[in-house]
Amino acid sequence: MEYIDVDMNEEELKDLDRYHIFLSTQGTQVECVEANQNQAQPHTEGAGGQWETEPSASEACQSGPLEKCQGENDGVHRFDAPNLVVLINNKAPSVLAEYEKSGTLSLASRKLLVRTGVSDLVERRGFYPSNADKLMLAKSITTIFPSLKIKIQEANEGFEHFYDPVSHCGFIELKLRNLRRNLHEDQRRYRKRGKSSEASGVAITLQAISEGEEESAKDWITATKRIRPSPENLTSIKMGMQKTFNNRRFWISSQSPTVEEILQEYPRFVDMPYLIDAEFARMFPGKEDLFLRKWEGHIVPKLLKVATLENENDPSEPSVGEEIDESRCFRALKLLTRYLPPTASGRSKGWTKCSVKSALSYILEVKPTGTSIPSLLQGSLEAAAGAAGVHQPKLVCIGHPSTTAQYIIVARNDKVAIPLQDEGLTCALDKLFKMLWVCNVAYPVQLESVYSFFEHVYDMPISGAKRSKVLELIAKLQALV
Repeated sequence: MEYIDVDMNEEELKDLDRYHIFLSTQGTQVECVEANQNQAQPHTEGAGGQWETEPSASEACQSGPLEKCQGENDGVHRFDAPNLVVLINNKAPSVLAEYEKSGTLSLASRKLLVRTGVSDLVERRGFYPSNADKLMLAKSITTIFPSLKIKIQEANEGFEHFYDPVSHCGFIELKLRNLRRNLHEDQRRYRKRGKSSEASGVAITLQAISEGEEESAKDWITATKRIRPSPENLTSIKMGMQKTFNNRRFWISSQSPTVEEILQEYPRFVDMPYLIDAEFARMFPGKEDLFLRKWEGHIVPKLLKVATLENENDPSEPSVGEEIDESRCFRALKLLTRYLPPTASGRSKGWTKCSVKSALSYILEVKPTGTSIPSLLQGSLEAAAGAAGVHQPKLVCIGHPSTTAQYIIVARNDKVAIPLQDEGLTCALDKLFKMLWVCNVAYPVQLESVYSFFEHVYDMPISGAKRSKVLELIAKLQALV
């Protein structure tokens, strides 16, 4: 008996998938044998930059028995760890050799590993392998290469950056989508639909403000505005900021004022930038010092070591022994924007075309020595809209970051400049990240991956969709001694 799989929603029938079904008279078991499966696979990204979606529940039910039969009848080619080792030995032996030598994989080797595994997956299962096969391949990779496993606050099992069965993202899924990119329109298996934005993974509890507390907060707001910002008045100013904390957080979170409006209401954030640290500490108790403790002591040396392992050091840069801390920090920041580059996928409001080379300007802009602070705010809003990163506050460095320099947080659209104290680049990055949270400002979309990495350094849940490259870099750094 021949069964023809027909989608009744299609206006025109063509390129049908055909299968033979043999019924056994001695039992109820049905054996499925594929006779002629048309390799009809859709392209991944349609108009508006939206990715194709995974099958709906009804589609999964229709295709499930066939995939189950294929898995049972093709057991020799299951994508478990032993079979994957054989495959890598045959197709990419350099990957195993590199891992045995260094204990980790370079970016090029990781791409080769994924390409090898996915190519075999497509050869065995077609361009639309089941979730079970993709999941097994991801687990097998992290079983063979344990240092590639990354767990964040027990929220995952460690393989999700290769394939996440919940969000259907990861290196394996991305490679499959790229392979299907150029397929014809009428070969699409699934329909495209717009993606809904995901909520941030970081929640801040807001307390309701009683009428009496609100009146008291208004008095303190007025007092902190009028008190002269000086060391003698520091205790009174800190008390005022503490008394108005709940009122301020509720106002910022519910009304979404601009940075300019926030700093007009609370000007002491400009006069005394260390109050930003105190505000962040109240919002995230115990996390205010994590970046300062981890960045220079742990993250920077490991980023530089990764660059050495992958031969990505700039010959013009001084050797490690000759570098001062500021130079090492600046070089590590440049490497971070290179390892977590801007991506065109998931473009959202605020996106402008950005190259890897220009990505750094969305967080740090370098100006020559002698540049005046008022000049940083000059220019029309129209001109500012075309400049890199002006929609969110960023750092401006007067002088070269590799030497002693002055750092200013600049929000040009809001006509705000906050000169920082005699602090280095590490402290300036710390202040910038905290200010974005204090003022409830979104990250620049071009550097969402970089800021997601910073969230990991602060031991905060990674907000939004977990990006595979971020998790890969975290795993790579954790694998280094």
